[in-house]
Amino acid sequence: MFKKAILISTLLALPMQAAALSSPLTAGVYLGSPTSGLTVQYRDDYQFAVGLNTLSFSADAIWNVSDMAQNTLYSPFYGFTGIQWVDDSEHQWGPRGGVGIVLPYHSLHLYAEAGVTWYMQKESSMEVEGAVGVRFNL
Repeated sequence: MFKKAILISTLLALPMQAAALSSPLTAGVYLGSPTSGLTVQYRDDYQFAVGLNTLSFSADAIWNVSDMAQNTLYSPFYGFTGIQWVDDSEHQWGPRGGVGIVLPYHSLHLYAEAGVTWYMQKESSMEVEGAVGVRFNL
């Protein structure tokens, strides 16, 4: 009886796991500079973040390095470009770009990224920023 219950529960769980793995949307939290907050990624093409300790918004396009190099050795690496707005007296908005690495494990994705944001407000300045986070399949 116990073996049948395990078999049935496993068979019922398979479609949910398959749906989670093919889900185009992942969401999670990150710690970073200039702020920490919530992040959402759509497919492997776009990512959005909202900073909570210092209010900020960012939107990025993502390019997988393995697609450009046509080599699966580089599949965990990606590049991103986008724009960022920060509610700060010195730095408010600017274009940004950088590189990152993502390590998928079952239904979660651990990632780290670093890049440069070129803030254009009173004085133009470039800031090196980074983030470490986790996203879950929705």
